[in-house]
Amino acid sequence: MIPGRVRAGWLPILANAATFALLAVGTQLLARQSSPWNPAAWSAPWTGDVVLVTAGLLFLGLGFMMPLHAGVMNLAIYAEFLAGFAVAIEVMRTPGIDPTARAGLALLAGAGAGALAGVVVLWLKWRFAVHEVLSGVLLGGALVPLAAALAPGPGAPGPGLTQHALLTGGILLLALALLVAFAFAHYLRASAHGFHLRIVGSNPLAAVAAGVDVDLVQLWMLAVGGACAGITGALVLLAQPSPALERWPLPLAFAGITVATYGLGSVRGVIAASLLFALWLLAPGTPVPLEDPAWGTAAAALLVLPALWTLPRILPDQGAPRALWRTRHREPY
Repeated sequence: MIPGRVRAGWLPILANAATFALLAVGTQLLARQSSPWNPAAWSAPWTGDVVLVTAGLLFLGLGFMMPLHAGVMNLAIYAEFLAGFAVAIEVMRTPGIDPTARAGLALLAGAGAGALAGVVVLWLKWRFAVHEVLSGVLLGGALVPLAAALAPGPGAPGPGLTQHALLTGGILLLALALLVAFAFAHYLRASAHGFHLRIVGSNPLAAVAAGVDVDLVQLWMLAVGGACAGITGALVLLAQPSPALERWPLPLAFAGITVATYGLGSVRGVIAASLLFALWLLAPGTPVPLEDPAWGTAAAALLVLPALWTLPRILPDQGAPRALWRTRHREPY
């Protein structure tokens, strides 16, 4: 797989564009039916929030896309997100840390916790032969009560950051996400280790025969993807002026899967999908239909629909369907 190239031509690109257009136009039409149309409301919320939301969605998209290039479906992204969220809360509540440094330390701690969650998933696979999909989903479910218990209540004080500080931090985070994205694309295209990663993603058995350490490559990719998801978990805690992240119809961490599938697994596509979804979430009419259970379910269905034709085209060509689900890269004799 090469970032920016998609098999089967323009058909999946057009299908993804049509699905997103249906999602965006449909939510606006539903909002127009429930309240008078006010074009002036479109410019009101689009201040610095779009930067924060785009950065968060881009990190989540990278958190799913990068392990996918190593042949790993990172369904532990929810666990990685919650781990970063929980650790960031503890950092923000530590009185011994200087208030001006808490935000940066919370982001770093969230990235470390997310990476650790990804490493734990692969350790369970190596030690107990538990598939990473199963262990990732179960770990995410196990962390939900912990994150809910640590989450601040509705009346709890915020992180105390000014709007200027949030905007500056959002720009820096977006720049970091773009740097990670383009560095990963260059890594795949122009380095020997990137060639090894493509071999692991396309055929792990051939990679083993060629002397590539498949487990180590997947470990690094899950750790980096987990760090990206953990950063978003910490960002949600810090970016209280950005409620658009709470409008996502599904648990927010799964937005990484949606961004990656709408972006067709390419770096440029993931960047474009992150920006489009940020603009859609910040549109004034978006929350209106999402608050309705029926229309919220319909929107969630449109968010996952492109996976039907996108994932078969960006999943690695591993020779046989069972290669995607086995727990070890060894054949019994």
